[in-house]
Amino acid sequence: MAGVPLTEAFETAAFDSGLVAGVRRQINYASRAKRYTVGPAVEVSLPFGLALEFDALYKRLDYNFSSSVRPGLFGTFNEEQDNIVSRWDLPLLLKYRVRTFGSRTPYVSAGLNTNYIVNTTQLSRAVFTPSGVPVAQGPPVKTRNPPAELKYRSAEGVVIAAGLEFHVHRLRAAPEVRYTRWAHENFRGIQTPAGIQSNLTGIQSKLNQTEVLLTLGW
Repeated sequence: MAGVPLTEAFETAAFDSGLVAGVRRQINYASRAKRYTVGPAVEVSLPFGLALEFDALYKRLDYNFSSSVRPGLFGTFNEEQDNIVSRWDLPLLLKYRVRTFGSRTPYVSAGLNTNYIVNTTQLSRAVFTPSGVPVAQGPPVKTRNPPAELKYRSAEGVVIAAGLEFHVHRLRAAPEVRYTRWAHENFRGIQTPAGIQSNLTGIQSKLNQTEVLLTLGW
């Protein structure tokens, strides 16, 4: 099974504290989520046109974080993070094949979906630039610490889908549109000057997920 999302993975926003006690902090988030979904699918046929389907779908949900702190006229402290995030979606669906029209069979399915963040990697750079003095940046530091914006490694949701099955030689093809509504976000928040996550929303996982998928089987 493979496909592409029709909705963005994140809502992102910039944050500017303004000048507070002579210090100004600016924060920006940018989504770099990969626009693909891929993984295996297993289906077990049941009576009365029903089937049970289980998928294991891999996604990359990368994003960037950058901040700039200007303590008066002394210079600027810049920080950048490239966050690489791997997630698996594990939907379990009950499928119903409506009726066969010639060689085409429309179907609908519904069930439960669970996602899990299996891996996070951060590439971080931090440098202080005195006013008017250019400073070369060193290589990024690689860590596997969970990002500050990661609230839940796992989330649950409900999923519905509709598609059409047909045969291409000996292969069975089934394009479908699938919608998932998650109960809560994996990512939400903004990094504060003290490095503690705030309730302000600099980045937030979207709870509504729609994608187009194509299953090839036999």
